[in-house]
Amino acid sequence: MRAEPSADGPGLDPHRIAEIIVETGGGRRRGSGYRIRADTVLTAAHVVVDATGVVVRFDADREGEWSGPAAVTWADTDTDLAVLSVVPPEAAPAAVGPARFGRIPDDRHGVIDVHALGFPLWKRRSRSDRTSFRELHQADGTVAALSNLRTGTLEMTVAPAGADPDPGTSPWAGMSGAAVWAGSRIIGVVAEHHRSEGPGRLTAVRLDHALHRLGPADRAELVRLLGLPEPLPLAVPGESPGDVRVVGVPVAYGIELFKNRASERDAIARHLSDPAIRMVVITGPRGIGKSALAAKVMDLLDRGVWPGTVQGPLPSGLVNLSTRTSGISLERLYFDCARLLGPERLAELRAVWNAGGTTQERLAELLTAMGERLIVILMDNLEDLLDDDGSVADDELAVILDWLFRARSTPRLLVTSQVPVRLAPELRRFAAHVELSEGLSPAEAAALLRELDRDGSLGIADLSDGELLQAVVRVHGVPRALELLVGALADDTVLLPSLQDVLKDFTRRHDVVADLAQDRYKRLDERAHAVLGVLAALRTPVAQGALEEILAGLDAGLPTAAVLTSLVRMHLVSVDRAHRTFALHPLDAEIAYGRMPQDGPHRRQAVEREIASWYGRRARPRGTWRTLEDIEPQRRRFDHLVRSEDFDDAARVLCEISEWLVWHGSVLAAVSMHLAVEGRIRDERVRLAHAVAYGHARLSAGPMEQAAELFTEAAALAERLGDRPALQNALFGLGDTHRQLGDQRATVQPLSRAAELARELGDTEREVHALLSLSLAHSYLGDGESALTGATRLTELASADGDLLTIARAGNAHTIALLTLGRWQETADAGEETARAYRAADSQEAIAYALNAQGLALLALDDPARAASALEEARHEASLMENPRAEGVCLLNLAWAYWCDARYDQCATTADRASAALDIAGAAQAEAARALAAAARALPDGPGAAAEALSRAAAALDGNVEVVSPGWVVERARGLEGGL
Repeated sequence: MRAEPSADGPGLDPHRIAEIIVETGGGRRRGSGYRIRADTVLTAAHVVVDATGVVVRFDADREGEWSGPAAVTWADTDTDLAVLSVVPPEAAPAAVGPARFGRIPDDRHGVIDVHALGFPLWKRRSRSDRTSFRELHQADGTVAALSNLRTGTLEMTVAPAGADPDPGTSPWAGMSGAAVWAGSRIIGVVAEHHRSEGPGRLTAVRLDHALHRLGPADRAELVRLLGLPEPLPLAVPGESPGDVRVVGVPVAYGIELFKNRASERDAIARHLSDPAIRMVVITGPRGIGKSALAAKVMDLLDRGVWPGTVQGPLPSGLVNLSTRTSGISLERLYFDCARLLGPERLAELRAVWNAGGTTQERLAELLTAMGERLIVILMDNLEDLLDDDGSVADDELAVILDWLFRARSTPRLLVTSQVPVRLAPELRRFAAHVELSEGLSPAEAAALLRELDRDGSLGIADLSDGELLQAVVRVHGVPRALELLVGALADDTVLLPSLQDVLKDFTRRHDVVADLAQDRYKRLDERAHAVLGVLAALRTPVAQGALEEILAGLDAGLPTAAVLTSLVRMHLVSVDRAHRTFALHPLDAEIAYGRMPQDGPHRRQAVEREIASWYGRRARPRGTWRTLEDIEPQRRRFDHLVRSEDFDDAARVLCEISEWLVWHGSVLAAVSMHLAVEGRIRDERVRLAHAVAYGHARLSAGPMEQAAELFTEAAALAERLGDRPALQNALFGLGDTHRQLGDQRATVQPLSRAAELARELGDTEREVHALLSLSLAHSYLGDGESALTGATRLTELASADGDLLTIARAGNAHTIALLTLGRWQETADAGEETARAYRAADSQEAIAYALNAQGLALLALDDPARAASALEEARHEASLMENPRAEGVCLLNLAWAYWCDARYDQCATTADRASAALDIAGAAQAEAARALAAAARALPDGPGAAAEALSRAAAALDGNVEVVSPGWVVERARGLEGGL
């Protein structure tokens, strides 16, 4: 008996599906079963009742076929379950590992995907010698969890039988005994078909209910024979703690046809099992099988099997991402990982994202939520986000990789790319490279060609090994090229070419796959090209109704359904029956998009515009936006408008959502979208709106200097166009930018005019915001009295309308003005009150600044312990803002509080964090933070070195009222020099 496994994992293995042939005194009947162990087969009791002889057959008419006599070891007619024992012949493959069993929930509503494989009567076929046989049928369907509870059975809804050959016998006869699977676990056995329920419903034994109905002795024996766990675990993916959960669709189709790649799988398994490796990159030319290999690895992990000989811990979650379908972005990675953690964690992490913390804070929260869970993330076609030399060209990918390499454990990244990812020298030790430079071996490629012509209709299955090997060599064994060869044969139903006919005009060339694909496309008519073009442009799986609607806008007479059916039949379009969507293979999509006509109704620009219009009709109004998913139609519409080069319309869409994206945490996404239209907008009013919106995005994301340039450009344009509201917005943004850059004198003039314009326009909210920033600017200039005057005006406006946010903003201006004037106790009280006012207004706008002012006042009052507590709270609030300067300032002040409280170790580490945040913001205080950290580390052994470092810190401070006073630091330095 051969010891090799006949399948890659514990899920359904086609080599273990049993055809059961039963002899009785009255004749012969057939049934189905499943080989759960090397010597054990599970089936239905009524299949083997009154049997005088039983034979089980596996892989009928296929390589490796074997059969053998079987005996009924255990049977129970009440539950309709039976267990057969079989002695396999020496040539039979050994089944490695027992099958896994489970249950589905029966205490709540649910619809669960299931599948079963067996030999029903309606699949009976005839050979040329007039003998008949039963073909294997894969019945994919669903089970309604609460159906059939009275009888304790499963109601399995499947596609109706394709025929009814004998009215006196059910067309499903012979399917009985087939194992019913949910995910990777057997939950039941097909038992009956009730004609009255229609041709698409089967009844199956429910294992968990059957166990409860058995007596103690029978139950114990069945548990022993099947190796059942007690209690049976839930088989629904994601509900059992041991089951892998998957987010995202597989990045390749036809995993069941995957061929070997054993050495590459071993290499991937070895690298993924190594805790020191964070990223495994599979590289090779397009069509070579990178995506298929990666998808196979993910499929094995999903089924609970490590993909190679080197074993590692099974992951608790898998994420599939691809630049060609869902896209790869920081936002998608964050939420896809969050979805793995369950609805409660997802809600918590969504709140973290929407709260607007820094990217590092959000990813840190995600990492904390993951805990010790091992999560494997697949990123397919990453070359789309790389430069030609493999350098990272996408800012968000750079952030993702930085996070990945800094994480101590999970997650692990599996990447496919046509070019290796170029990493910094210090990061290369954390990455591993697996190259696919060769196609399949000749034997594997020939076997794949035969499998692609299973029914023999194309004549491939009848060719000799030599003829198949000749074709394999011509296309270098590239898997996708082999698929396209078969598709080319299936396409031509007039000339009926042979495999050699298709190949004879092709010579050895650099990009075989693209040449083959383009040759196939030459055979398609204009209607087929139109459908392929829309699918290629969509870049995501799409329902038939949506596809028909889009194409109707381009050509009302195009028979979309008929053309789509033809393309599916030709294997040019893949169908996901579970979700009822259609899509192109990424390679096919790339080629189809490149071949779209430049003129006519189906030209690329027209298609992109029509898709954009379709998304526009699905856009939700602004008042209904709650999560990032709510504006997905606008974002997709923007992408298609950019690809159609309608940059003005794209910018209009972007300006509608840009501010919302910024305030809900997707600042990098907003910046990336603005970059796509920057410099390409013709309409001046659209360019004005874009400049203002882009300026606000840069004000949050940095660099500040670019925000200032954008607001300056917008203000000049608004002046020339006479757009006073836009002018007010631009001037306010310009003044606020100068304030955050520390150039307070440049702040006063634009903010003063912004406040005047808001008052003239009757826009109280914008006047309040401008007055607040103006008051703060006076404070930073050291003019506390002018700042207090502005705060008083704010208080008057707040009293007039009673708006809670205006009250909070008035308090903020008042607090900072008092801080500037050195009225310490009043500052401490006002800071605490302002923080409460902002929380009452349900706004995080300046809580951090108010608490920071309170902490500084408490330091001045020589109360470092209370100051540290206030400043730690301020730091936490600042981390929820997309503003590294605010967090850096709070951390620097907190570090000084630790110094004053003689907590030097905490001072050093906190000052390090402050310098990192301030460096990101480009703030001058970063050098002061570094010097303070050096001073803290010099104590207690080096007071002289500490004093010198403190002097450097004081020199680097700019006297900003919201930062620790340079005089305080100088005083401490002198104390160290004097030996105090």
